[in-house]
Parts: sequence; structure tokens; C-alpha cells
Amino acid sequence: MVNKKETRTLVNEDTEREESEVRAEKAVVIDFKMVTFSLAGKDYAIDIMQVKEIAKAGRFTYVPNTSPFVLGVYNLRGDIIPIIDLRIFFNIPTRERAEDALESMIIIHVGEQTFGVVVDAIDKVVGISRNSIQPPHPIFGDINIKYIHGVVENQGRLYILLDVERIFASRDKQADTPASEMAEMMEERLVEAPGKVKVKQTRDDLDISFISDTLAALARFHVTAVNEQWVSERFRVWRDLRSQSDIQLANEQDARQYLETFYSPDTGTFWSSAYASSFASMLPENQAKQINVWNIGCGKGYEAYSLAVILREKYPSARIRIYANDSDLLAISNAPMLSVNEEAIPPRYLSYMVKGVNGQWTFNQTIKDMILFEYHDCNNQNAVPAMDIVVARDMVSFLNPKQQATILGEITEKLKDNGFVILGKNEAMPQHSGWLRAVRGDIVAFSKE
Repeated sequence: MVNKKETRTLVNEDTEREESEVRAEKAVVIDFKMVTFSLAGKDYAIDIMQVKEIAKAGRFTYVPNTSPFVLGVYNLRGDIIPIIDLRIFFNIPTRERAEDALESMIIIHVGEQTFGVVVDAIDKVVGISRNSIQPPHPIFGDINIKYIHGVVENQGRLYILLDVERIFASRDKQADTPASEMAEMMEERLVEAPGKVKVKQTRDDLDISFISDTLAALARFHVTAVNEQWVSERFRVWRDLRSQSDIQLANEQDARQYLETFYSPDTGTFWSSAYASSFASMLPENQAKQINVWNIGCGKGYEAYSLAVILREKYPSARIRIYANDSDLLAISNAPMLSVNEEAIPPRYLSYMVKGVNGQWTFNQTIKDMILFEYHDCNNQNAVPAMDIVVARDMVSFLNPKQQATILGEITEKLKDNGFVILGKNEAMPQHSGWLRAVRGDIVAFSKE
């Protein structure tokens, strides 16, 4: 028989054991920490692993021709970083900012880049369990759901967890194709081009059809009338270089290798003198006082600056405006501040550049004033004026067929009757769609019939 004293002892031991287990359980489930902050009265959060520090700052250095949400640049202990106002980026109403106002900033890092993100107020660090993160829903925020990683409830407050990688996403980071989309592509044995042209199949085309499906799934490269000639020619070379059992694209590495010869010269760098000269030779005489250029997919800005130098040389008296667009927020935010080492500058560009105190070279104000860098997805409405020149190298092929048809329609609408379009070296306007073709070296230009 157990006496009362022994009973109390057993109860106390059980209670202590339960409390210990609860404490241990709590310690185990807190495997995610986030920095919380507010925007327009709502609670938001960012993964603490992407936060470098928090700060208060003001008097940012203004950079002309940047998007409205770029407040300027800031010297963070010797590092010049762009400052992004999330309120403006998400179209959240905000009060007029005083010039000397101190802003609450979260310094974040994405890849090798550092940004300052301005918010209303920074709250605290909250520890949670990853399992408590729920899928996003449009009702939880005033921002596009694609920028939301999830929602978290903690101590009676609902936090919208932002997907920083998606907000500052690079075009090079492609998402997997949904299974339903892949299945649909596998079922279609004919490739439908933007111009509604069906491609008749041969025995080779059956193999190429499978290549087309896997390129779309692994690299978001969509085979249509824009690039089908190159894909066919590339397939014949690919087939000859590999064994019969190794023809198919098994992974992303195979897809990248297949696409190695697709890209135009001088991608991601300044155009070489030879390429720039070929482009200049395509330019017609033009006495217009205003020349508009649409540079779609300008990336980090090398292409836009190359265009500016060539056009300034060709049309010294004209007012030139280059609308440089890209959906890579990281790249487009840094483009107005592009600086390079002297050895990276082709001689043709040097006279248009100035050397900074840190030894880096940047373009002079005349060239910078020619370019308007804007964060923009070309699939959305394009509010640009009538264009004399459109440069869209290698980007159309990485849109799905419906998007390709949309952007080609936009280009056709925006281009002046005497204007011309430059696509990638291995891209073409669909045949019989009202375009004339001219070739200079690696440059193919298209003009309206």
C-alpha cells in the first residue's frame, strides 16, 4: 500500500517530468527565426538568415533614371548599397518623405548582393517552428501573393513572411515546370508557334519534340517559330556528338549544354568593337530630333550602356532615350551604378567614362541621362512610346508560346514603320508574319514590310 507522502512524491515527479518534456518539446520546435516589421499597419517578417543587420539612416544619395522605389544609394561602412522602399515597391500608400528623415532599414543579403530595405518600423526577432508556416493566401496582404513565402501566427499576431529570394529573383533561377504543364506538353506532338503555325513533323522532329519538352521543363526554353530552325540544326550536331542512348536531355546540366551555342555574342558584358560596329552599320540615317530605343531584358546594364555609346556616336545631335527594362530586381537596381575595372572596358567606351576615387570607372552623366532603367516584366502592359529600335536579344525564347505571342504583338504595335527589331543571334520573327530580314555578321534585324 502506498502512503500519502509517496503519492505526493510520485505526483511531483510526474509533474516535473511533464514540464521538462514540454520545455524540451518547445526547444526542439523553434527551428526558424524571423525579423518582424510593419508596413502600413500590417505585420511582416523576413528570414533572419537573410538579414545582415538593422539600421537607421537618411539622406540617401539620389541616382537618376532609377525606378521610383529606389530611394538612392547608401554608404554602409565603405560598401555602396542600393536602398529599396518596400512600401513603394508594393504600391502601399506612404506619407511624403522629409529630406532629412531617418528611415528604419533592414540590411539584407541575396546571393552576393547587399540591399537596404526601408520599412515603417522594425519590431523584434521571433522564433517559430517551420511547421507552423502556413501557405500564403491573397487575403493576408496588400501585395502580390508570389512575393509571400507563407503566413505565421505567433502570440495572437499574424505575420506575412516575405520571400526575399522571389522579390529579388534572378532570371537565371528558374522554377520547375508544373507537372500538369509538362504532361500537356508531352501530349502535344505539334509545336504551335506564336503565329498559329503548325510545324509539320518528320522523323527527326519526333525526337526534337521530346527535346523541346525537356528544354521547356529544365530550362524554360520554349521551342516555337522564333527559334525552331536553330533547335533543329543544334539537334543534328547534338545527335552526332553523342551516342544514340544519350541523345535525350536527362537533367539541367544537359539542357545548359544543349543551349551553349544559342546565346548572342557579348552576353552579360560590353559589346565588343566588332559587334558594336556591326550594329552601327545596321543603323539608318535618321534626322529625327528624338530617337527612342526599347531594350528588353537589359540585365545588369552592359547592353544598355553599349547601345548608348553606339547611338551617341551615330546620332550626335539627337535626343536619345533608351528604355531599359528587366524583371531581375537585383540587376536592374544596380545597373544605374555600374562600375568596372579599367581592364574590362573596351577602348571604344573609355572616352565616355570617368574614373572614381576608388579606381573604378563609371559612365559619364551624358550617357547615364540617355538610359531609363526600370524594373518591369515585359508580360505586363508596356507603357512605352513609339520606338525607333527594339533590342530583345535571347529573351523571347524563354517565354512560353502565349507570352511570346504577346510580346511580339507589343513590339509590332510599338515599333515605328521605319524602325527595326534586333532579336538574339538564333532567334527570328515567325515566317510570313510581315517582317523583312537583314543580316550583318552575328546581328539579324527585322523591319516591317
